[in-house]
Amino acid sequence: MVKHLHDICLNFIQSNLDKIPNAGERLPTVHKELLLERIADHDLLIPEYIPFAIKQLFSSSLRHVTFYKCDQVTDEFLCVLANQKCVLDSLTIQRCQCVTDVGIKNITDGQDQLSYLRLRRLTNITSTGLSCIKSSKLKTVDLTGCLALTVNGIKTLVNNNPSIRCMNIDGCHKLYDDVFAVIAQGLRGSLEDLDGNPHVMRSESLKTIAKYCPNLKRLNLHGCSNLNGEAVFELSQNCQELQHLDLSYCNGLRSRPHNEYFWTLPTSLTSLSLCGILLDDETLFVECVQRLKLLKHIRLSGVTALNDETFSQILQHIGKGLICLDISGTITDKLTDQGLKSVTKYCKSLEQLDFSMCHRLTLTTLVPLLENPDRAMLIKKLFVSTKKLNLDVLLTAADHCYNLEMLDVAGQRCITDELLGTLARNCPKLHRIGMKGCAQVTDEGVCELARKCDLHIIVLSGILNLTDKSIFCIANHCHMLEEIYLNGCSRISGTTVSYLIDCCIPRLYVQHILPNHHPDQLMAKNLDTGEFCRADFNWTVA
Repeated sequence: MVKHLHDICLNFIQSNLDKIPNAGERLPTVHKELLLERIADHDLLIPEYIPFAIKQLFSSSLRHVTFYKCDQVTDEFLCVLANQKCVLDSLTIQRCQCVTDVGIKNITDGQDQLSYLRLRRLTNITSTGLSCIKSSKLKTVDLTGCLALTVNGIKTLVNNNPSIRCMNIDGCHKLYDDVFAVIAQGLRGSLEDLDGNPHVMRSESLKTIAKYCPNLKRLNLHGCSNLNGEAVFELSQNCQELQHLDLSYCNGLRSRPHNEYFWTLPTSLTSLSLCGILLDDETLFVECVQRLKLLKHIRLSGVTALNDETFSQILQHIGKGLICLDISGTITDKLTDQGLKSVTKYCKSLEQLDFSMCHRLTLTTLVPLLENPDRAMLIKKLFVSTKKLNLDVLLTAADHCYNLEMLDVAGQRCITDELLGTLARNCPKLHRIGMKGCAQVTDEGVCELARKCDLHIIVLSGILNLTDKSIFCIANHCHMLEEIYLNGCSRISGTTVSYLIDCCIPRLYVQHILPNHHPDQLMAKNLDTGEFCRADFNWTVA
């Protein structure tokens, strides 16, 4: 992929604000917002450059501000931004560890038009930092990973902003069961989406949510082992508009009489996860899922009642409308390739298939589905990292799934450069690929993918054949890359990875953990090609 002229120009401006006079006067607001984000992404907010960034980019017209993982963003910097009196619509500050309550209070004070607030993994902010947030238009709040927040801060937040529809408090470890009653009673009918810390929720708290939040559409109860059937019943009865429900690892619901309340789940559900619930009752399992005619997304990983017969009975009733089917990590040996024939038979609209870690399956019975041009064109996500995977499945997918966006083939030693070349030619929309441990892959296959696909996430860990050539090619073609995993790729140098980081437009997350190198192994630049290569010098003592 070639970098757009738009991005080339912005890249030049972001590096030369100190050399372009009056650039800020000629830049539209949307470009100022983009430049501010990209300057932070590339850690350019150094003391000698900050004055130029402030002069050229700070203005009262800013509406959307985003800072990610930049320790150069400080309280002082946020205070200067706040003094511009910009009326923000959205504010995102994530993993900026030098930001404290002082900065958050300054940047949020008086922002009465704020509709989207994302303060993720800010370990230095406490409940005090939330005290100035007050907007009648605030709809979405994400406080994931803010470890120091307490229930008092959440109470102040919801009381000052009763219009919040979406709330995420995942990873806020000082919040306990009482926070759910505070949220429910503070937001009431406004709340539509609640996520975070469900493992501390008790049945009484779920009943409170059900009582005060009748318009709830999405609820994450993943890992909530304290729930009983009565609480689920009240949720089902009071929240008739519920569409997305995650009951993964709610182990209190696995046995009678509590599992009988699965029969009461609202028929409005379009997404349901039962991952990790060791539900043994096959009749109950089938009947509960069959009645949910509107389901589009279902996750059944770890359901012990899942076998060839129950799988077929379920898909016969809900398969026609399914978009996403996830049975990854299935632990039962009663679900076989024969049972997967029902996927081909009943599921006509599938876009996402996840069979990761289903190590007893070869997936050969899915080939007719993938050979059907109309159905193969719908597939956007295919995760098939299984031990016994048949190569024909991958060859068929590469030939027919032209709209494929996400592919995971981790551990498949049958993956070759030729197959990657087919993917590159036929699947131009591919933006995420996982090839961990695909031992036959070389620079040739990776480079072909990088040239043809605008990759955002790449997992190459454990592919020992790869060299700096792959990284240079990715750097020159995948400009929107967000994550890359290179653990164990010992022939790839840190210098080349640094070059990749500089070439990418967003901040790049890199994992490149290596074993200790031989002490005599050095890096050298090939003067003919310009590439950095390993140079081994064998020192001998006369």
